[in-house]
Amino acid sequence: MTVAGFRLAGVAIVAAALAACSTNMVQTGGPRPPQGPGPTGTNFGFWDRDAEGAVDQGFRRYIGGRWARGQEAEARKALEQDGFTCKDGNRPEATAVPNLECERVYSEDDNVHSWVVKFWPNQDRPEAHYIRLHMRDPNLNYNNKSKNR
Repeated sequence: MTVAGFRLAGVAIVAAALAACSTNMVQTGGPRPPQGPGPTGTNFGFWDRDAEGAVDQGFRRYIGGRWARGQEAEARKALEQDGFTCKDGNRPEATAVPNLECERVYSEDDNVHSWVVKFWPNQDRPEAHYIRLHMRDPNLNYNNKSKNR
């Protein structure tokens, strides 16, 4: 192989690596969640405009007020209809797992929104959380915002 051939192969490898790094690896979890209640009543909150803490508090209050221990089957059915992916406690993991764990993840632009519900065997009410993460693109310079527009 010639020097030009090595250079061409090197450029192809670098291009493939850059393309792999720039792909979006976040599973979006389906269509855009509603603002407020979903089809079966799950309160997603106004996640695109309200503060993360306000959405989290409203989601926790809703989940804790709607279900209790022993209602895992009912909760799973409703949450899956609202776009959540659920797993029961019958799975081989190296740590303790809840009786039921449901999650809804949605990615929009640089933000990832996640709603999680967990039914633990020793808790009367399920644990619920909403988290918003902002994904930063390592290829952009965030110090000079006008440069990236």
